[in-house]
Amino acid sequence: MAEKLPLPALAETVTVLDHGVPLALTLEACRLYHGEDSIGGLALGFRLLAWALPRLSAAPLERGEIAFATAFPGPGLTDAVEMVTRARSRGMLTVLNCAPAGAPEGVYGRMYFEVSARGQVLRVMLAQGAVSEAFVRTGRLVKAGSLELAVHVRWERLKRELAQAVIAADPEKLFVLVPETCAIERFP
Repeated sequence: MAEKLPLPALAETVTVLDHGVPLALTLEACRLYHGEDSIGGLALGFRLLAWALPRLSAAPLERGEIAFATAFPGPGLTDAVEMVTRARSRGMLTVLNCAPAGAPEGVYGRMYFEVSARGQVLRVMLAQGAVSEAFVRTGRLVKAGSLELAVHVRWERLKRELAQAVIAADPEKLFVLVPETCAIERFP
């Protein structure tokens, strides 16, 4: 396999409470939990929570208050959500089969997320172009069982490139708030 691209450092933390105890979690902590196989989705999930949770509350939220729904159930994203919120363990992680019209496609599903706490729901989609068509196309080939070495080498590189781009991105340009009035469409 080709040499792995280095990931830039990310000083950002997400602080949540676990039974009143503050936990300042980092992307590195999420990486140690998940590994690096779905590093792009892991970075995406971490950055999404770092951006969304302060919009729901100025003070850190209890993990038990946070629910998460997504139309993109990728393993990196869901592990970042689990590490920060424990939503999957608590039965508060929901996979959706619908998303707003125009939500970008992922390798599977759509890049649409709902983060909620204390009766508030933040509806978010990834900005158009944040995930390249090459990433989606190559990921689908791998998930469909492609055995071509070149496809797998390209896939490993694209995952790390996505992680690099997500880490470097301005979250205000990476995530788009979706109004409640936005039309929702079902997908297979």
